[in-house]
Amino acid sequence: MTRWQRPAWLAGGTVGVLVLVLLLCELAGWPFLRGPLQNAVARGSGLSTTLEGDFRLRLLRPPVLRVGHLRMAAAEGFDVPHLLDARDIELKWRWGDLRRWRQGGQLRVRSLEAAELDAHLVRTEDGRATWLGEREQPEEERTGARELPRIGRLVVGQGTIGWVDQPLDVALGVRLEGREGASLEAGEAGYVALIEGRYRALPMKLEARAGSTLPLLNEDDASAGRAPWVPLRVEGTVASSRILFDGRAAALLGAPRWEGGLHFRGPSLAQVGQPLGVTLPQTPPFDLRGRIAQEGGEWRLQVERATIGSSELAGDLRYFQRENPPRLVGQLSGPRLALADLGPAVGGANPGVSDRQASGRVLPQRRFDLPSLKAMNAEVQMELRVLDFGTEAVAPMQGLKTLVRLDGGVLRLEDLQATVAGGRVSGLTQLDANASPARWEARLQFAGIDIAGWLRTLRPDNATAPPPRNATAMRREREQARQGGQQPQAYITGELAGDLDVNGAGRSTAEILGSLNGRAQLNVRDGTLSHLATEVMGLDVAQALGLILTGDRSLPLNCARLSLVARDGVVQPRPAVLDNADSTIWITGQVNLRNEQLDLRAITRPKDWSPLSLRTPITVTGTLGDPDMGIETAGLVGRVLGALALGALAGPAAALIPLIEQGGGNVENPCAPGQTAPPPQAAPPAAQPPAQAPNQR
Repeated sequence: MTRWQRPAWLAGGTVGVLVLVLLLCELAGWPFLRGPLQNAVARGSGLSTTLEGDFRLRLLRPPVLRVGHLRMAAAEGFDVPHLLDARDIELKWRWGDLRRWRQGGQLRVRSLEAAELDAHLVRTEDGRATWLGEREQPEEERTGARELPRIGRLVVGQGTIGWVDQPLDVALGVRLEGREGASLEAGEAGYVALIEGRYRALPMKLEARAGSTLPLLNEDDASAGRAPWVPLRVEGTVASSRILFDGRAAALLGAPRWEGGLHFRGPSLAQVGQPLGVTLPQTPPFDLRGRIAQEGGEWRLQVERATIGSSELAGDLRYFQRENPPRLVGQLSGPRLALADLGPAVGGANPGVSDRQASGRVLPQRRFDLPSLKAMNAEVQMELRVLDFGTEAVAPMQGLKTLVRLDGGVLRLEDLQATVAGGRVSGLTQLDANASPARWEARLQFAGIDIAGWLRTLRPDNATAPPPRNATAMRREREQARQGGQQPQAYITGELAGDLDVNGAGRSTAEILGSLNGRAQLNVRDGTLSHLATEVMGLDVAQALGLILTGDRSLPLNCARLSLVARDGVVQPRPAVLDNADSTIWITGQVNLRNEQLDLRAITRPKDWSPLSLRTPITVTGTLGDPDMGIETAGLVGRVLGALALGALAGPAAALIPLIEQGGGNVENPCAPGQTAPPPQAAPPAAQPPAQAPNQR
């Protein structure tokens, strides 16, 4: 052996001995490191730590500690017995995580399994926590250490966990008990977790049953592999809502992973979304059945059937909780949605609440929950068979389709399409919660809407409501009415078409309408107007009495046009005109949506002769909630006084002269775009001298 070979053999032998010693220590479990490890953990955490009972340590990858009894005291200043007291535990970690924790980062543990465990996790508003002891390091390096220790996988046989986190508004108690091998299918308890307390201001009381050891926490990683599924059943209450989940899970807390059937019912959908940060409206009681899955911060809800008040819906929704802000996507459909069930969401009152009636206002005064519109983004395709407006006065919409998009606090209903009374409605609406106050706008188009089928209050009291009809049948009925002059089934009929482009700003429906600006243009074609309604509007007493005796009939409309201009909540017709063979009716005035005041006049220009006509405008005043119809007396008083004077001077027959309607209300095209006001009326016969009366010759 040369002099160079001897040192090599010596070095190799030394390494071999060290490797052998390392392997022997690894096989023996490093029993002599109990004390040093206990002291190292105490120094690193700043908390008194003891390791008792069986002790076995493995330092080679992956590092594992098995100990019969681990006890860690809580930081000073907390009235709890300890931070952690566990028996028969197995603890796994990574050396890199331990190094970062020593440098002031968050404590991360790969896995913690314990047959028994009692933990008290408490954090106060000022950042003090039971797991934060006095560590020798600068304050700026301890930011991550203030967070709750992150455990990749937590499995506990039985015990208790108390979690109080004031910054997160959490105060929960978890009690675990059971035995391995029990079967849910056999109706035995298996392992049971009782969770009770408060989570984000919502009271919670849940019971979770599993057929094997409950995996409370599990954060999958490539080295550890995915945790196995465990049969799981959870039922209980969250706030005032009841929940039942029957399926399987790989984790209950932290980053949960579960899937199964769901039955959820409660007083309002808003309480469901609140703990998750999901923007859902206030609603009447709901009952939801379907399937739910959660993994990696992604929720999926497949709604088989959901009833909300009188509404019935279904859908498939995905919620990405870890995105910033969270995002909701999917589709929602159903046979019926009653707008009254979403009343608070659109500024209305809760069901049964009469706050609007008490104020005397008709327009909804309730303020929108605008901050919630910024809590998440959404893109949901909605398809509804029927949208019910909650009133017999207006027909429901059919086949409503729209894309509900919520992006950065801007709520849009895009590509809105629906049918109503045989016609079509399309366009978009938008509510921008970023503006102050919130800004609302709507751009809608209408075509082919049967007025009588849409506005049901236009039917006479003795007219029966027609059965549902398609557009062709409605058109055929209108044509028969125009040609035959038959008994009208509605005071006005025809196909409504037009468009609307308006905007407003406010924190409620009433405020938005009270600041309304924009325009609307509506036209009626192939329509009819009740002859009796025409004569009543003109206060033609003689012809109205004749129609009452002989029966009303429909008169074809030559034209019908309604142009509205809104400025600062005041809506004015410019013009509103109905024209048939008998008369031309003009509507002027305004509707003030700020104070809900009405000031409208209906001026009728007859085209034919009548022996007895009062011929004065009809007025509509008062409020939206309490309208008051009357007649304009200024011109009427003059004619009545003239009739009385003639009757006294020339006899009773002469008294009718001032009340004779000579006609002459013909206008070449009263619905022409340039015609914005009724033409001046000719002087009435009452202005002529009494000497022309027949008995004065």
